[in-house]
Amino acid sequence: MNYLAPFKSRSEAFRLSRALNERHIASAIVNTPRSLGVSCGLTVVFDSSRLELVKELVSQLNLVSSQGIFRK
Repeated sequence: MNYLAPFKSRSEAFRLSRALNERHIASAIVNTPRSLGVSCGLTVVFDSSRLELVKELVSQLNLVSSQGIFRK
């Protein structure tokens, strides 16, 4: 199952994606789906097995434009 991490800031979405790629963790950047009901922006899609790591990275990298994490 995949999870979605939407961001208001494009640069912060890319920072998370880059941090995941540096750890050899697959992720993708997509336009934020309207169905999430959050503001437009970019979303990082990642595997559910990496949920805790993504939460840690959002905190460590101080990604303040994060809109939360949603199950796809």
